[in-house]
Amino acid sequence: MEILTALSREDLEKLVFIASKVPPSTSWDYIRQEIKTALSQECPEVEAAILRPQPEGLLPITAHHASFDSLPEEQGVEGPLENLENSWRIPLTANRQTYGTLLLAGAQAPFLEALAKLLAPPLGLAGLAAQLGEEISKRTSSDKLTGLWNRLYFNERFREECERLVRSKEIGSVAIIALDNFTAFARTLPPEEANDLFAQVGTAVRQVIRQTDWAVRWDGYELLFYFPSTSAEAAVEVLKRFARKLVAINPILETLSGVSSTVETTSPRALIQLATRRLDLARKDGARRVICFAVPGGGLQFYRETTTTTEA
Repeated sequence: MEILTALSREDLEKLVFIASKVPPSTSWDYIRQEIKTALSQECPEVEAAILRPQPEGLLPITAHHASFDSLPEEQGVEGPLENLENSWRIPLTANRQTYGTLLLAGAQAPFLEALAKLLAPPLGLAGLAAQLGEEISKRTSSDKLTGLWNRLYFNERFREECERLVRSKEIGSVAIIALDNFTAFARTLPPEEANDLFAQVGTAVRQVIRQTDWAVRWDGYELLFYFPSTSAEAAVEVLKRFARKLVAINPILETLSGVSSTVETTSPRALIQLATRRLDLARKDGARRVICFAVPGGGLQFYRETTTTTEA
């Protein structure tokens, strides 16, 4: 109550709006999307992310989350973030367990504290549901809809793979692929139609990648590819073929991709973070079927349909 009395009427109205748009849900992906939408509409200046235990690490909610990239991986603490003004963090708990930490920045501390206390309960509930789902998924290594690896199985295997790469000094590449147009369109489709179309994406993946490549249903309608013994440039060629195959199935299946390579880092978390950041850059590019990647000595590069440009 003391927190609320310190807030202006405008801030209270923002909290009421966000509360009305973020109902409790057991879907981890859904609740994050609803929070993202509510914040973008009512307080776009606020940055939000969830710090999950390794190997997942930082999961962005808002598109701008650079403030949190170098934070220590401390869990279970509530209060302002060290060395970051206008910030707040709060543990996400349910059933006496902690499932991560909500990070907020970009507004005055009293408002962020009230916002954190508003968002933490539904996120904690969704975290509990996600853990229960993970326990079930441990019985299988694949996603039922697409037939691709599930994220949990990939996380377990990828740590081991990166340790092997350090010893062997082989080159591998990671790509995260988003189907933003389809993600938006799927909300207007009956669930069975959206599932049928996304199942075709899984079939297309198996037609494009090699038997030695790893393909994962990553986050909602996002995919992750891991290409062993493959440079970033070679990975981009596979992604080009994949993009063309998907658009041939349905024009709504346009892809955006971010690529990282073990030439840059062999840390599992850093590889995925690099690919995620480059996926964000591909989104900001504004063109269609964009792939953002980097090559040794060549800087950051963007493939756009039929042309590649290099940025210093």
